[in-house]
Amino acid sequence: MENIHSVKSEIHPEYSIPKKNIFKRIPYPYWVFITLAAGFLLGTYLPEQPFVKVLAVSGQYFPKTIVTFATAIIFFLLAGATARLIMVHKETAGKLFGRIFILYFTLGIAALIFATLFILAFLDLPLSQAGAEAAGFSTFVMSILNTFKTIITQQPLLQILVASVIVGWIVAVKPIFRPAANSIMTISDYVLKFFKWFLWYYPIMIGCLAINIPLKFGSNGVAFYGKTVLWVLLLAGSWTIVMVIATKLLSKRTWKQLMSYYFTVFSTGFGTGGSYDTLAVNIISAEKDLKLKPEFAETSIIFGTVLNKSTSTMAVLIVTVTTCAMMDIPLSFYEILLLVLPMWILGLESPGVPGGAGFFMSPVIAIILQVPDPTLFVTTFITMYSGLIPMLCTAVNTTDDGLIGAMLEDRFAPKTKKRVA
Repeated sequence: MENIHSVKSEIHPEYSIPKKNIFKRIPYPYWVFITLAAGFLLGTYLPEQPFVKVLAVSGQYFPKTIVTFATAIIFFLLAGATARLIMVHKETAGKLFGRIFILYFTLGIAALIFATLFILAFLDLPLSQAGAEAAGFSTFVMSILNTFKTIITQQPLLQILVASVIVGWIVAVKPIFRPAANSIMTISDYVLKFFKWFLWYYPIMIGCLAINIPLKFGSNGVAFYGKTVLWVLLLAGSWTIVMVIATKLLSKRTWKQLMSYYFTVFSTGFGTGGSYDTLAVNIISAEKDLKLKPEFAETSIIFGTVLNKSTSTMAVLIVTVTTCAMMDIPLSFYEILLLVLPMWILGLESPGVPGGAGFFMSPVIAIILQVPDPTLFVTTFITMYSGLIPMLCTAVNTTDDGLIGAMLEDRFAPKTKKRVA
């Protein structure tokens, strides 16, 4: 088995060696908190100052660019990821690759189902839009399927989601298209490199966007942000409890091993705010605390770093609810269900950098919900998703990666000799 850095570089070469960012003394996520708080304060107490309004507008340029080029960005990221997984890992990992792939696919949809049930139980959304005629369960389900089918045929961004996976698979399995596969993967790597480089500006952008919350929505907007963080905290906490219990039941790990791993990786993921920055510590802790064999620890966690954004997709659904409430956009449980499949697909290849899910999922959500002002929706969404939420999502996502590795080694690879202390 190759060492951590060489295996890691097979997926994204630019992440082969952890790099220090320019924020050396203050941890990166805390810069986000500082600028977020500064933005809220400026928008609340100096809303009429020209320089404050200029700052608020400046923060909107990058999200507007993302909306403009979303189709191209999503295509190359998903197509490149699909091609890379098939070309680089299918032969070398064999059955292990297939099982890990299925486990993360299952984890992603299970997390979204968990989130929809949470929303149905606690967020008091109507089942359908006000004034709509009540329908039976079968009619309700069929109407969702029919509506989603219509959206797929009419919305280019959702067509790109499907097309990118198909194209990535074709160029990877057909030798004649190998040059195209290499080109797509190269472009995908450059897109991810750009977003990695862009992290220096992310706290500044969040601070500028945060000005818009009290500026456009008053103190009520800041209250909505606090409420959003609370809901995500409750959802992520309950999901973590479920995952730890499931791992205990489906693996032979002890409570001591699980807790030791959980506290080590959770705190690291929370502190970095990005799954790529947590990868090395995650692998070491999985081998040391969970006592996983290197082939299981490295493979499951590296794949999880790329494929597993399950908690991020759950948080995205919560942020959608509160953003729509802030903007007075009618939203029902019906629309939440329409978001499940696109979020599931996007969750398999959203960049593991702070706020990545907000950048790449919010334009799709704006299209599906047909919001009246997509730019305002996206900028508000990104602000609401910032701060504590990406840190929580990273902490839970990264611990889930090791728990999946434990289940894989103990339950889904029975012929492999286990090493459990």
